[in-house]
Amino acid sequence: MGIVYLVGAGPGDPGLITVKGLNLIKNCDALIYDRLGTRELISLTKEGCKKIYVGKKAGAHYKKQNEINEILIEACQKYDMVVRLKGGDPYVFGRGGEEIMALREADIPYEVVPGITSSISVPELSGIPVTHRGLARSFHVVTGHTMDDTMSDIKAYDGTTVILMGLSNLPQIVKKLIEDGASKNTPVSVISNGSLSLEKRVTGTLEDIIYKVKEENITSPAIIVTGEAAAYDFRVSKNDSLHSLVGKRIGITATKALREKFENEFMKYGARVYTLCDMQPDRTKEYGSFSEKLHSLKDYSWVVFTSRNAINLFFDEMVNENIDYRSLCDIRFAVIGSGTKRRLLEKGFSPDYMPDEYTGRALAEGLAANVADGEKLLIPRAARGSRILTEILDEHNISYDDMPIYDVKGRMYTDKTMVDCYDILVFASSSGVDAFFANDEGMAAAIKKSRIKTACIGQITADELLKYGIKADIVPEKFDVPGMVESVVKYYSQIV
Repeated sequence: MGIVYLVGAGPGDPGLITVKGLNLIKNCDALIYDRLGTRELISLTKEGCKKIYVGKKAGAHYKKQNEINEILIEACQKYDMVVRLKGGDPYVFGRGGEEIMALREADIPYEVVPGITSSISVPELSGIPVTHRGLARSFHVVTGHTMDDTMSDIKAYDGTTVILMGLSNLPQIVKKLIEDGASKNTPVSVISNGSLSLEKRVTGTLEDIIYKVKEENITSPAIIVTGEAAAYDFRVSKNDSLHSLVGKRIGITATKALREKFENEFMKYGARVYTLCDMQPDRTKEYGSFSEKLHSLKDYSWVVFTSRNAINLFFDEMVNENIDYRSLCDIRFAVIGSGTKRRLLEKGFSPDYMPDEYTGRALAEGLAANVADGEKLLIPRAARGSRILTEILDEHNISYDDMPIYDVKGRMYTDKTMVDCYDILVFASSSGVDAFFANDEGMAAAIKKSRIKTACIGQITADELLKYGIKADIVPEKFDVPGMVESVVKYYSQIV
């Protein structure tokens, strides 16, 4: 018999989950989640974790609550640690209590891990304080509909009222509040997709909010906030020249390791970073002969790395093939830039050569000047790596084995139709560009017509973007994460 952890996922932004909740997700044997559990959190589960979707949507329930209860009980009979991931907080209109009652009746151990409820966090993130001295001394949280899909008994409370799951009943809610004595001039804000890149906020009064919501095409999930505090907007200014990225929404297309680096760096400048397309290295058919090369390392004088992925795969295969690291004692390593250098150092090896300019051309020219006659290179890299590297090596008659051991493939994390919610699109590879525009001929045209800026980590990536008719606004001089972030900051500091 296993144990169930009811974990609150928070309002939607995966960065707003608790440390304990995140740790449980990473280590659970089964994850039972609904549509408000973010895809990025779900992707963090360990290999072999069973993922069970039990999402519900207004008007189109996928699973009824009693079915979810049964799934929880059955999962505990098969798995040692089960996480029930619930949007927001498990108890704040999350029906967590009903699931606990079912677990107790089945004599199954459980623990509740609170989550940041959207009733407070979403208004706060959109600039609304639910309480404010001298203006809103209290706040009330109510649901916009009841279990039988009728509207709950909403009143004109003092202070701030936060209404969850009430967008479809907005006209009736407005009518009830006015009938209960609320002024038609009472401020109202409606926030859609709070904490996410698609977040939209509309502010008006009880008299005009219905019209404004319709005009702005506000969709669920949405939160309604009424009361004097709903007129406030404490979001930071996006026009502060000292902090040019504050409030900017940046969509990243990169591998997990690079996304995390981008997020850490961009957050220093107040930007909000989201995953657009998740890129994963996928071994090619040529990978099968890669182990043969590793067993013949004596034939090589240099191993050349142009990416962190190549380093990971190289040393993983060394371990898989039980190849002693001492066989590398006569090997010299070359890396393309600071990111690959750091990754190689993490493996216990220091590079013998790294160019001052982080480009394939600079790497190739540097190797041409450092490789002695008769020395041979092993180049494990991406299938769509730069041809300039091997072309220059050929020009200098340098012997090498070019091994395209992986390709990078992507899957979208977000709805591309809402891409105009972003200020900047960052591409970390040419394969990422292709993955983003895959099977969507209209996307390139939409971006060209929009205010969105594009940033590419290197010229090869920028050239790939140009194939779709889009010229990159930002290409850093140094093709690594710090160089990219520095270039984006500089770009916006000049235009604000």
